[in-house]
Amino acid sequence: MSARILVACLVGTEALAAGCTPAVAVCEDKASLVDVRAWRFVEPADDALWPALNDAALCNAGDVQVKPVGDALALEINTRFGCGWATATQTTPRALRVGDRVQTQIFYFPQSSFPTAVAEIAIAIDDEIVVQETLEIPAPSGLLQPVIVVDQDVDVGADVSFHIGNHGDNSWNLVEFAVVRSVPCDDDG
Repeated sequence: MSARILVACLVGTEALAAGCTPAVAVCEDKASLVDVRAWRFVEPADDALWPALNDAALCNAGDVQVKPVGDALALEINTRFGCGWATATQTTPRALRVGDRVQTQIFYFPQSSFPTAVAEIAIAIDDEIVVQETLEIPAPSGLLQPVIVVDQDVDVGADVSFHIGNHGDNSWNLVEFAVVRSVPCDDDG
């Protein structure tokens, strides 16, 4: 479209004559895809998505907890006590549609490991890995913020799994896993 038509669409009664609809303000609506208190530890023998390596130091349910990170509660997988392989799971209370954006925040405290190593961080919906990150350790504290675009519909009740594989004195915190949608702003927006 030409700039003239665009301007006409933004100017009062000429917009109606040009067949334009008035612009609608768009806001972002964010809704969590997980309940921080609903996470369940997956016993390593039952972890079909990430089978433990033969020499992996396996975590137990006590290494997976809900902890505060800043003003938010987060799922923490703590590998400070000699474990380095854990998965937690739950079902999602929300459906996803093709094209939805999912925002993730994974905070980690300073990562120590001697000798050096690579940590793997992953999130899956049902059996599909949707977030996969690696981090060379040792490393200073940081925040991973991958955003994915959903390529297939996901029903309410789909399994969501958060997985950590590493070794060393480390703590991994899933702070956010939320769908972000553009919606018309309400009158207050």
